[in-house]
Order: sequence, then structure tokens, then C-alpha cells
Amino acid sequence: MGRLLAGLAAALALAAPAAAAPPDLSKMGAAELAAFLKAFPKGGELHNHLGGGAPAEDILAWAAEDKLCVDTVALAISFNCNGDNMKPAAEVQASEPLRSALIDSLTTRHPGFRDRSGHDQFFTAFSRRGTTPKRSGDALAETLDGLARQNTFYAELMVTPQFGQARGLGARVGWKGTPAATKAALAGAGIDKLVPAVSADTDRIVGRAREVLQCGAPTARPGCQVTFRFLVQATREGPPEQTMAQLQMGVAVVAADKRWVGLQLVAPEDGFDSTRYYDLHMQIVDVLTDHGRATPIALHAGELTLKLVSPKTLSHHVRDAVRVAGARRVGHGVALPEEVGADETAEEMAKTGVLIEVNMLSNQAILEVDPKDHPYAWFRRKGVPVALSTDDAGITRSELSGDYAAAVRNGATYAALKTAARNALAFSFLAGDGLWADPNVYRKPVAACAGQIGNAEPRGACADLVARSDKAREQWRHERLLRAFEAARF
Repeated sequence: MGRLLAGLAAALALAAPAAAAPPDLSKMGAAELAAFLKAFPKGGELHNHLGGGAPAEDILAWAAEDKLCVDTVALAISFNCNGDNMKPAAEVQASEPLRSALIDSLTTRHPGFRDRSGHDQFFTAFSRRGTTPKRSGDALAETLDGLARQNTFYAELMVTPQFGQARGLGARVGWKGTPAATKAALAGAGIDKLVPAVSADTDRIVGRAREVLQCGAPTARPGCQVTFRFLVQATREGPPEQTMAQLQMGVAVVAADKRWVGLQLVAPEDGFDSTRYYDLHMQIVDVLTDHGRATPIALHAGELTLKLVSPKTLSHHVRDAVRVAGARRVGHGVALPEEVGADETAEEMAKTGVLIEVNMLSNQAILEVDPKDHPYAWFRRKGVPVALSTDDAGITRSELSGDYAAAVRNGATYAALKTAARNALAFSFLAGDGLWADPNVYRKPVAACAGQIGNAEPRGACADLVARSDKAREQWRHERLLRAFEAARF
């Protein structure tokens, strides 16, 4: 009987169709790869500045609708229409030479534009992209629709709420000698009282985005299906008490409004204030967030090369973001291999689950790091969790699928991209437990969902988990999309 059963099992195994092998992405041509990755479910977008995400064409169209002007010498959108250099944005939109020149000015599509480095063109472009306040909602709508077009349905978006008010309060309070003393002084001055204004601003941004996307109507656009959260970004530039005020307000916002899930520090990491206050900024984050335990932190760190900073500055930023500040995620991380003790830091990040948000095309434009030379492959070999993201797709003229294609140029296999997509949800700051017991590996579903991953609907205890957990719900959706994608292609 045993031999009979064994023979039957062998026959059934021979009769069953073998699972098709994943495609070899390195053998795909550019067009085939682009189509494949556009449709591939990419999980989420964890590193996206809302202010740099909208295409330049949209920025100009909004300026024309809002009756703004363009400084035709500076090639910048302006609220001021006085002066010989000023033209209505509508006229610039209708003039192909001026329109093209303005798009060059608002993006990095033209290398060496006005003799600027990619770094300088990128960071100065923000100040030339003038928009009225309501356009934050339009930018959100465009970002969400763009992700939906790429079969991607989660985003964490960096926004600067109540900028002037928070920094103004920080200026009035001043620096009190230590982060702890300054924290107490800011609390006494009422920094938490800015939270209702942030929530009201958030209501307006989200409401405008839903209006643009026609959410709830029969004509609703795909972006309505994208789940999103916000990160409070504070600028590294200026006196530390002003940066701290933004961050301290952010801690209160995250505690009060579930749409806001974490903190970030932004502005060029190689800037004067960014470098001279870097150590202090890490201490401030540590004090305000209880080393990342009370409030999730995703810090820009290692967005550097020796062309931008001294070897000493290059030597420790990622390490200190992790060890001093308690960052749960690191944005960019390009300089990590050149830091002192790089192997040990990478091993620590692998062990403790600190993810690096890899921005291939942004790093190519700003840092002049070719995707083939990016440390992404080294991160993966060291076991560091990685996710792929865009940074500022409207300025770099790119999409998330383009960063995935760049990762293939770096040697990423289909399995590596699948892990990166899953990481974008497992390491998100969404509330609740996830579906996986082994993030960054994905061989062990949690016990409640064992044997169910990829099914149309969860059952039993797994259904309970998906119902109560934002993270599990988004992961469940992603796994269904992934299964459908693979079933249709291999």
C-alpha cells in the first residue's frame, strides 16, 4: 500500500503543471522591462516630498488658472506680476520656447542647466515652483493617481505643516542650552496648541484631493483607491530651536491625528547648518521621540558624496541617525559604505530592522551616482531592508517604476524587487500588526494567516487581523495584486 501511495503521489506530481520560473529581468529590453514594471505591484512609496512630486506641466497649468506670473529671467513662477521680466503664466504656457525653458528650470531634465550642478538645480527648483495653498490638494491628487496608474496603493508623503508658526515660536523661545530644557520651554510656550491648525490644514488638503479625484462619485479616479499617510518634515536649516519647534509640534501632531504617522528632517544634508548642527539634531530627535520608541522617525541621512562634504562629515551620518536618534528608516543612505564602521552599522540595521529608502533616480540626478554604482546591491548583501522610492518625481521627471528599472540595472532580480515592494508596507508607519512574522524575508506568515496569503478574502483569525490592522489590510491587498500579476505573466 505504501508503494502504491508513493507511486500515485509521484504520478500526480508529474501531471501537475510546474510553477513557472520568475522572469530574468536582466534579459528584458528597455521597453519590455518598462511595461512589466509599470504593471508590477510596487507595494508603496515611502519617500516622497509632496512639494516636489507634481509634474512641471501641472505646476504651470495651476499658475495659469490662479493668474500667477512667471519671471522670464529667473524662470520662476511668482505671485508678483510687476516688472519688465514678468509675464502671465497663461502667456508662458502658450509660448513653446518659454514653456520649455520654464520646464527646464523646474526640473532636472536638462543636465547642466544654467551651469548648475544636478544638486544645485534640484534643490533650487523648489523655490521656483510657486503654487497657491489649495494646490497642495491638487498635488496630492496627482501623486495618488500616478501611483494607482502603476498598480501601487500606499504612500507616505512628506509635508511641512504650520511652518512659519512653529519656527516663529521656536525663535521666540530661543535655545535653552540643552534639548531637554528647550523641550520644556517650547511646551510651556504652547507648541502643542498648533496641532488643531495642522489638522484643519490636513482636512483642506485631503478634501481638495478628494474633490479633484471625484472620490465617491461614479466618475471617481483610480487615485481614490490609494491609502496615504503624512510625515511631518522639519528643515535642518536655521537655528536649532526653530528646527526643534517643528519637530516637537510634529510629535504632538502624530499623537493627535492618525493621518500623520512620523517625522522627517529635510533640506540639503551638506548645507552649513545641516552639517554644523547634525549631531545636535540627532540628540534633539532622540529626546523628543524617546529614541524613536514614542514617535516613528525616518531620517534623511547619507545623501552625500565627497564632492559635497569633507571626509569627516561623510563618516557618520547614517550611523548616528540609527544609533543616536533612533531612526526606524533612513532616507537615501548612499554614503553608508564610506562611513567609519560601515559593515558594523549595516549589520546592526539588518539585525534591528532599520530600512533604507533607496532613491535611485534622485541619487543619479543630485549625487551623480549612476544606478549601476549605487550601494543598493551591497545593502541587500548585508541583509539591510530596502524599499525603492522616488524622492521628488516631479523634479526628476520620473515615476516609481523607473526606480525599479534602475534597480534592475544595479543587478536586482525579480525576487529582490518583490521583497522591496513588500518592504514598502512591512516597514511603513501604518498602525497595527502585519501579515508577516519575518519582514524582509517573507517566508513565514503570522500564525493567524498561515496558508491564506494571496487568497481573495481572509478567513477566521486572519480576517480579524486584517479588519483591525491598517498595515495588515494594505499588505493583504498587495498580496492579492501580486498573485494576480504573477498568474497573468508566469
